[in-house]
Amino acid sequence: MDVGEIREQIPVCRNMTYLNTGWSGPSPRSVVEAIKSRLDYEMLEGPASPEVSASGRDIQNKTRESVAELLNVRTEEICLTKNTTDGLNIVLNGLQWHSGDEIITCNLEHSSVLVPAFYKQRQYGAALKIIQLKSDEPNEIILEKIESSITSKTKLIFLSHIQYSSGLKMPVESIRKVSKDKGIFMLLDGAQSAGNIKVDLKEIDCDFYSIPGQKWLLGSEGIGALYIKDELISQVEPTQLSGRAILEHDNPNDLAPNINSIDKFLLTSTSRALQCGMSQAISFVREIGIDKIHERNVSLASLLKIRLSEIPGVNVLSPFDTKQSSGLVCFNVEGIDNESLVSSLWDKERIVVRRISYPQGVRASLHFFNTADEVNHLVQAVRSIMFHI
Repeated sequence: MDVGEIREQIPVCRNMTYLNTGWSGPSPRSVVEAIKSRLDYEMLEGPASPEVSASGRDIQNKTRESVAELLNVRTEEICLTKNTTDGLNIVLNGLQWHSGDEIITCNLEHSSVLVPAFYKQRQYGAALKIIQLKSDEPNEIILEKIESSITSKTKLIFLSHIQYSSGLKMPVESIRKVSKDKGIFMLLDGAQSAGNIKVDLKEIDCDFYSIPGQKWLLGSEGIGALYIKDELISQVEPTQLSGRAILEHDNPNDLAPNINSIDKFLLTSTSRALQCGMSQAISFVREIGIDKIHERNVSLASLLKIRLSEIPGVNVLSPFDTKQSSGLVCFNVEGIDNESLVSSLWDKERIVVRRISYPQGVRASLHFFNTADEVNHLVQAVRSIMFHI
């Protein structure tokens, strides 16, 4: 991996120390060019002219194929969405809920997990079980707590593959093994995993998995993808409908529902340009190699954890165990407000990080284009800010 060459393709690297890929990753030139090229083509040739329309369908199919290859599933199991949250809501709102159905999740989750799950409780009387975990909880304790929470009424286990707050990689394969035979659905939020670690959904064997284009894949905002296991597509009802939700027909009065195809979740107007960007982004990271990316991200994150832990008054909240680690590192500084620290790092050093509400801290995202020098830049900046307060 030639990091210098990669950084040349990501212009933001020249202007700042960008450590916020977990929020939104900086797109390489090739992704932006793919989006612009499609927009130019539509501008010059007409967005709905026959050739442009036909090429648009090809782009959509290619993008679905790219996502399917990334996740090791069938193209027919992939639906393109607006973002991760869109995909999660398609599943949650499409499943049939009854009073007393249980949803198991945990306290470390992003609001995009907790809030939709809470609404199932409010709307249908589903029971929301929020497991209490530490931000660096060992795998065996996570598994023990989740397994002990399962009852005959548990319908769904709803978790992030990687926790957005601390980068904790959840033992999803082990959780699946103790839940599958009980007929429990598993829905995973892949916002912090796709492009960060290898994701093999055949190995994980979950039922539903939702990802964004704009984070670790380095695509653009406004596009994502949802995986639904083939045999479960018919059990998820679309809550927003278009002509895609019916079978092809000759008689407009004879509308048969398209229950077995994932196309039923597609609405009529989608951006082919964003699809071009996502497809190119996936090609970009796959060409580098997901295993190499994961190894480098964990290595950079480990370096940052070690360096920060050497500073008195700095608390590292992310796991040190590399098997549980990703490219995310959360920490706080005693006596310094997290929002103030985020602002100071930007104002004084042009370092981009973000504040985390729970556990309360500052989060840095280390991706393959980042360097050890940038890790040291952050560490020295934290020291400097602490010294001058």
